[in-house]
Amino acid sequence: MMYLPSYDGTLRCIGQALQSHGIEVFELRTDVNEFRVQGADPNPPYTGLIELHFSLDSITILDREGQAQRRKSKSEFRFDSLPEILRAVGTYIDNKRAARLRRLNNCCLSDDAEIEIEYQTRGGEIQTESLSMNGVRETAVDMYKMRTSISNPIGILTR
Repeated sequence: MMYLPSYDGTLRCIGQALQSHGIEVFELRTDVNEFRVQGADPNPPYTGLIELHFSLDSITILDREGQAQRRKSKSEFRFDSLPEILRAVGTYIDNKRAARLRRLNNCCLSDDAEIEIEYQTRGGEIQTESLSMNGVRETAVDMYKMRTSISNPIGILTR
């Protein structure tokens, strides 16, 4: 089992990589030492599959590159971007305490638009949940609000 400090940062990095490849529909699976993603080919005729592998080292590199991009960029923040959606899902998994992600899937979305996650509890039990996109977006907004209030220590002192 691979050790991760948190899923929120890890999944955000993977989301940034998927976004840079133009991949929107995918299935992510964890392996002993890596994350494996199969995504729908974003290029016409849209019939292929793209497979990507992310080791812990490659995620560390993606994180550094992402930090550098965020410092340079003053672009508009998007709660519905793939990195932020995956970051919110990662926070949900992190809050499960000792849950190990096994699979994350947005391939077979229902009319309510859901992300399916499968994780293993500390007791070894396999759980599957469907998270609504509305709930995930709300989590992303709440996380943003918390980060911006923490990054503004003067605001905390004046409350």
